[in-house]
Amino acid sequence: MMRIDLRSLRAVTDSSAVAVCVITICLVLTGWSSLAQDKQIVQIKTFDHQLKALGNIEIGINERPFIAVNSKGTVFTELSANDLPPKSVRIKNEELEAESWNYSKGVIEIIVRKKSFKVYSWTVKDLAGNVVPNVRVEFKGRKAQVFTANASGQFSIPLALDEKFTSANQFSIEGYNSVRIQIGEKDNTLFIEAIKPVVAEVKPQPKVNQIPKEYFQNFDLAMLDSIQSLTVFYAVFKNVQIRDLSEAQKKRVDNKFNQLVKQLEDSVRKTEVFIGRISDSSFVKDDLSYLLSQAKEESEMLEAQRADFDEKIKIITNKLESGIGGLDQQTRDKLLSDLTLLERLLKENESRFFKNQNDYRSIINSLKEKFFDFSDLENRLSESELQRIEEQRIFRQRLIVILSIAIVFAILIVLLIRFSIKLRKQKLQLQEANAEIKRMNENLEILVYVRTKLLAEAHKELDTFLYRASHDLRSPVCSIIGLCNIASSQLPSGESKELINRVVMTTENMDKLLKKLSMISEINQPTNYSEIDLHDVFLTIENRFKTFIRENNVQFTINCPYALAINSYPNLITAILTNVIENALYYSTMKPRVRPVVEVNATIEENRIVVTVFDNGIGMDEVVQPKIFDMFYKGNTRSKGNGLGLYIVNKSLQAIEGEVRVESVVNEYSKFILHFPTNVTTAMVPVEELQEA
Repeated sequence: MMRIDLRSLRAVTDSSAVAVCVITICLVLTGWSSLAQDKQIVQIKTFDHQLKALGNIEIGINERPFIAVNSKGTVFTELSANDLPPKSVRIKNEELEAESWNYSKGVIEIIVRKKSFKVYSWTVKDLAGNVVPNVRVEFKGRKAQVFTANASGQFSIPLALDEKFTSANQFSIEGYNSVRIQIGEKDNTLFIEAIKPVVAEVKPQPKVNQIPKEYFQNFDLAMLDSIQSLTVFYAVFKNVQIRDLSEAQKKRVDNKFNQLVKQLEDSVRKTEVFIGRISDSSFVKDDLSYLLSQAKEESEMLEAQRADFDEKIKIITNKLESGIGGLDQQTRDKLLSDLTLLERLLKENESRFFKNQNDYRSIINSLKEKFFDFSDLENRLSESELQRIEEQRIFRQRLIVILSIAIVFAILIVLLIRFSIKLRKQKLQLQEANAEIKRMNENLEILVYVRTKLLAEAHKELDTFLYRASHDLRSPVCSIIGLCNIASSQLPSGESKELINRVVMTTENMDKLLKKLSMISEINQPTNYSEIDLHDVFLTIENRFKTFIRENNVQFTINCPYALAINSYPNLITAILTNVIENALYYSTMKPRVRPVVEVNATIEENRIVVTVFDNGIGMDEVVQPKIFDMFYKGNTRSKGNGLGLYIVNKSLQAIEGEVRVESVVNEYSKFILHFPTNVTTAMVPVEELQEA
């Protein structure tokens, strides 16, 4: 084994060189293997947002199991070529997330930051508890968000860490009322109720600005002020007999007629007097005076119209205050529609007015700038001399500043030359140190290769020994079982036969242990990779335990689509499912006065096959759950196994890159959730349809 001189290490002053030495020593101690051609050894470094090393966290690359990072923020691991560069990075701590990552020259650098939000899962259901799929949900929190539920009525909402769900009023779905929400630890539920359609009575709306015929035929002189044009005045009074009116009424009619005529004359006169006088032959000074007069007239007209408008609005307000209570709904709706139309027209007029004013200002300003800037010429000429003097003063100041900067740069150049000489000396020292470190690394790589090869050979010999020993021990055990069965059939019932039966039972337990030990050795070297029909595997397991199911009256159910298949190792898949189902059958019968229930479900989720095994047995305590996958661990004193079943399940799933989770409540139930990440090939034909056919 190579010895490293610590004195030579102390002589290396560069921090990066020391880091390389530490890394190579760690590689020797950990026995890092790089024999597989499709694997690559990479270093993972984690930093915070200030680029400081962040340690003691767990990182997952491309949905693979989490890897613990040491206190210095580094770790070495082995990844396949397909995993590089990484597609996704996970942090086990739910309060942290990967902000960004970079892969270069065998090093993955990850910047970690605190999460600013958390994703909550929601399910939409009606009041009967049925799932409502494919609805568009609008959530109103600090900001409005829109989501679409999937076929299972599920959707996810990202929410700030300091924000909470308060009530069902935060959710709105078209055609439904949000009734209540139910907040859970893992999943939340929104209960909704369909809105019953209300059939509204459709009433014919009168046409806007259409005056009914009765207005002209039976005109009330009290409404004389409502006439605003000579056309309406003529249409009204052509049906009225003037000689039948009183003197006071005739006077009011004459005054109204004169007022309308004067308004018409004023409008024509104002337009013709000012705007009409501007032409190609008129003088510019006259055109400007015409425009000024027109603007003054329009200002006076606006003031007069405003006063008249305010007076009419006051009259309408008094009428509404005195008579709106006796109007029917249709009339009220008509009035409201007219007011809305009036409001819209006023807004449009206001926007047009401001647009015209802005256009006029722009035109006037451009005219002033284009044709009337000669008044500034004299001032500019008088200021040019002062500006020239000021420029000379500024030039002298700049010349002094430039000379000062040149002197500073000269000093800096001298300092840089001296610094470069020192850097060359340090570079020579670093090159010598790097050459020494390179030689040490080459020796260490050879040592790592030799040690790794020895460890691989030793591991292979141990697997071979375990397999051969368990296989060879089974032969005498099977012989003992056979001899005991022959002896039991020949002896009469009694104490001797009972002793032989106990010997048979003990020997069978030993045979089960040897089978599982043989299975453990096969996990590292699986064979016969092929397509596996899961439905057939479930039927085979059910047939194996049918005697136990019948004797203990177990309600055993299998829900698996017909022809659901995966590409994997048959022995490993069968061992995983057999051990989990055997545990569920055994522990479901341990609860007294309750019929045992075991349910097996197989589904496809995102190109993964998920198998859940449920039993209503005695359950497991939270303290026991993390230990159940350990070798030879028994979570219950009444267990008759040897503590290897769930260990084999976990190791087998790791070998095929799967995973297992457990959910359990003491004295209520246990549920094992198995994930098989493999390519799915299935016709997805339900068993019920096949049986009917």
